[in-house]
Amino acid sequence: MAKYYFHIRMQEGFDPDYDGVDLRSDNGVAEAVSIARRMISELVANDEPIDGLAFEITDDTGALVAELPFQLCASLQ
Repeated sequence: MAKYYFHIRMQEGFDPDYDGVDLRSDNGVAEAVSIARRMISELVANDEPIDGLAFEITDDTGALVAELPFQLCASLQ
């Protein structure tokens, strides 16, 4: 298993994820993207603004594995 962190980049700054999520290492990035999409769908369902927000997903070494703008994730099928 590998740990992934879902930091949130916003216009006002940066909200770090200190806890992270343990995911299977063989498909961790795809699982991380799926989790990000679910989190964003909850915000959209609750009429929360998502403009200008992005996930910066890092692995347990701190390496950036994906940058996902919330708007992009909300529109992915």
